[in-house]
Amino acid sequence: MRGEDAVEIVKVSLALAFPTASVEGLARAAETVVRWGAEDAADYLDEPLTQRMLLDLLQVAGLTEDSYTPADPYWPNADIPPADYRTWSRTELMDEEIDFLPRPPDEPPPRGPTPGPGPGAG
Repeated sequence: MRGEDAVEIVKVSLALAFPTASVEGLARAAETVVRWGAEDAADYLDEPLTQRMLLDLLQVAGLTEDSYTPADPYWPNADIPPADYRTWSRTELMDEEIDFLPRPPDEPPPRGPTPGPGPGAG
């Protein structure tokens, strides 16, 4: 899928989640979500990180926390405090005081097959 197509799909989804966001804010937020996807930011998402990501997206879209209402009023994550770090890259529109960690400090990295040598290695 082309990057532009992915951004458009995400933009439409974000328009449903953030109906008061400007067109420019939705475009910035969609580009950010696609970049975070390329960074595999979802690999370690838990409830506090999900809250942090939502707050970051609101900032990127130019919205305040008070302007967001979850579609589900009984959303179970609503009372969970956001993580005090992030595992995704920061844009200039996001709070600079939050630390970046390449993964949550209390979780090991995902395990998988060890990649073999590339072509021409020997």
